[in-house]
Amino acid sequence: MVIAPLSANTLAKIAGGLCDNLLTCIVRAWDYSKPLFVAPAMNTFMWNNPFTTRHLETINLLGISLVPPITKRLACGDYGNGAMAEPSVIDSTVRLACKRQPLNTNSSLHAYIGR
Repeated sequence: MVIAPLSANTLAKIAGGLCDNLLTCIVRAWDYSKPLFVAPAMNTFMWNNPFTTRHLETINLLGISLVPPITKRLACGDYGNGAMAEPSVIDSTVRLACKRQPLNTNSSLHAYIGR
């Protein structure tokens, strides 16, 4: 699963184990033996906030993979780090990571492909 964009709010909810909407409920029930990627998008001040660092460390412990943000002009007009990675970069990151993982023959993906 890929969460893109991941807001500072949703990052905080996931790190804290909150599940008050469909997305956070899915993440709370997620089987962390399966890949989960996040691509944050937030203002530079939010990205550089110590809480964000703490939240990223927490989700990393769960095995959630980060596709880091990039530096460019943000939606708020500021220039800095915090823009979501380009979709092509997210796609490449996920594809490369999935190629490195052996296909579990008991997985639902394998069952679907085998039909």
